[in-house]
Amino acid sequence: MPITNRKMMLFDLDGTLVDTAPDFRNSVNYMLEHYSEPPVTLEEIRDWVGYGGRELIRRTMLAKKIEFDDAKLDTMLELFLSHYTENIDDDSKLYDNVKETLVFLKDNNITLSVCTNKDEKLSNTLLEKLDVLHLFDYLVGAHTFEKRKPHPMPILKTLEHLNMSKDEAVMIGDSITDLKSAQGAGIPIVLVDYGYTDNKDIYNEADLVISNFSKLKELIRSS
Repeated sequence: MPITNRKMMLFDLDGTLVDTAPDFRNSVNYMLEHYSEPPVTLEEIRDWVGYGGRELIRRTMLAKKIEFDDAKLDTMLELFLSHYTENIDDDSKLYDNVKETLVFLKDNNITLSVCTNKDEKLSNTLLEKLDVLHLFDYLVGAHTFEKRKPHPMPILKTLEHLNMSKDEAVMIGDSITDLKSAQGAGIPIVLVDYGYTDNKDIYNEADLVISNFSKLKELIRSS
């Protein structure tokens, strides 16, 4: 599937645009400390990110063999979110060349959007604090629509909202969630290899795999 000269790029957030794992770790450990449980490491958190806050907590509990039920999970999530909301940009940073590349794409009339499983309000807050929110034409979060990634609905609804066609769009992400969402929507997928996944097999299904965000510039220069 051709990926060059597309007029629109949809971006995952965590693990693609921003290295958010350090702040996820901090907030998960704040929550665990409340229950007198041992902390998690940054390496562990990187494998559990990308499916939303509740799933992050669930995966943490399962990996650490901590007993929980739905009610306890709800309480844990509240503790996590209360800390994360107040400390969302303590240690999170844009990946190398992200802002410079986004500006370049915007200057070349590429429509930019965010398609994430992160809460919409938190996503807007984080990107605003990192001074890149203004570069995006639209943002879809975990609860913007009835379905979230890996369902194709967020991508398809974004295309509809921005009056773009599948032939004009490409998804950029880091995980199987992004891969499956793009495939379901019928658009090509570029995967970054520096993000949050423990499944390297997904690179075999991507239309392109990049190690540096600035490589996206080449997609609008080629014919």
